[in-house]
Amino acid sequence: MRAGKTEADLMRAAGYGVADAIIDARRGGPGTALFLVGRGHNGGDGLVAAAALAERGWHVRIWGHERSGLAGAPVPEEIAAGFEWLSTDANLSAACGDADIVVDAVFGIGGRTELPRAVARAFDEAWQARIDRGTPMVALDIPSGIDADTGTADAHAFRADLTAVIGLPKLGLYLGEAVRHAGALLLIDIGLPAPETGASDPLLVTEADVRAWLPRRAADTHKRQVGTLLVVGGAPNYYGAPRMAAAAAARVGAGLVSLAVPRSLIGPISTALPEVTFVPLPEGEFGGAGSRAAELVRAAAASADALLVGPGLGQDPIVDEFLDAFFGARANPQSIGFGASRAEVTGAAFTGRAVVDADGLNWLARHDNWPDRLRGAALVLTPHPGELGRLLGVEADAIVARSWESAREAAARFGQVVVLKHAHTVVAEPGGRLLVAPQALPSLATAGTGDVLAGTIAGLLAQGLDPTAAAAAGVLVGTSAALAAQKAVGTLGLVAPDVIAGLAPAVAALYDARW
Repeated sequence: MRAGKTEADLMRAAGYGVADAIIDARRGGPGTALFLVGRGHNGGDGLVAAAALAERGWHVRIWGHERSGLAGAPVPEEIAAGFEWLSTDANLSAACGDADIVVDAVFGIGGRTELPRAVARAFDEAWQARIDRGTPMVALDIPSGIDADTGTADAHAFRADLTAVIGLPKLGLYLGEAVRHAGALLLIDIGLPAPETGASDPLLVTEADVRAWLPRRAADTHKRQVGTLLVVGGAPNYYGAPRMAAAAAARVGAGLVSLAVPRSLIGPISTALPEVTFVPLPEGEFGGAGSRAAELVRAAAASADALLVGPGLGQDPIVDEFLDAFFGARANPQSIGFGASRAEVTGAAFTGRAVVDADGLNWLARHDNWPDRLRGAALVLTPHPGELGRLLGVEADAIVARSWESAREAAARFGQVVVLKHAHTVVAEPGGRLLVAPQALPSLATAGTGDVLAGTIAGLLAQGLDPTAAAAAGVLVGTSAALAAQKAVGTLGLVAPDVIAGLAPAVAALYDARW
């Protein structure tokens, strides 16, 4: 027994939870389900799920790997009698061809990454049906052929659209090759107690976390009391980036968003965002424009609760001049290459709260002493693997190969919160804690979604959340908004404004208006 429940109780809870998930995903009446089951507990859970579907009118076919019957699975005999067991490869091929859904319950966490030939062949048949007919594929607990600890995958591992995770998350689902096989992840609660965790254990960001972090607004408050944000960015060929970041920040609740951009960009941005205010910056062709821009931004920053620095800034020489002056350091003009510059102090170092993204990160990468110079600031860095590689002095491939370790290393070395945008986005704290996004969404592989995430985090930071909470809440809210957008427009057609449109509903679902 575990947590006062028998093995049969846990299997029933798992099976019925998976059946509910399948019915929700089906969005229609009963159909034909094909279950691929193994001889262990995972196969037993699959048979219980099959029985739960059969009770609700589904026709169920079973293909067994080293299993030809219930073998102790807690399924009533009268229901099991209605199962259609497949006996030949030809029957399996035909069943894959007309199934409405295919469910993998072969190995689960006890499986291995080297699949037996018969199982690999069965999975290939199922995948062919996915290609030919769009048949949804569901994995029970973890796709068979995936290592539950490392995420290593067999070449023929089951490729799920949805993985119904039983009880507690499996680490391997969030790592390595597993993200290409697991699809969307849905946690099925079967009543197991949460395990004890240490400071170095990765944790999923949850809705309960974000509800606890979101600010409470008093009835007599006003816009400057609920978060003022200054977004610093923009160049003639990148003016969409600061616009989308500002829109995202406003949609997650920042009371006043201002944009510090070159004055020529104010017209096109203000047409799309009439609610923001502006700090007009001098254009780059005038001598000393960068230093003058830094003076203007510093003055505006004095009345802002947080800043977002980087979206669309570009990498022209004036950007270096501006950021050198703003952050309080100037690169050695004779230095060339990554990590070669020795910064000279030109004024007081920046000590505020800020999200640094995009070209702001590229500026940091050119200054090897910035962590010491900006130690008094509270920063959230939001790199993708290429940007983090430049910050750490390694290739992007090395970041991808050790994404969680790289994020932790960067947070510890820099003394700041790091958000690594890759697959399951992670938030790393300087002390070693790692918070993991609940989903990996390929639909976000489109221009501008990084700007939206940076603006979302910055909008929450401006409202008083600490850097870790702002980063993690921004990741979860952004994920929820992207999921809603993906349901509406699909994976390939999603664009960054679709995510912005989903931010307010995502926050509303977590925020009690009575607050």
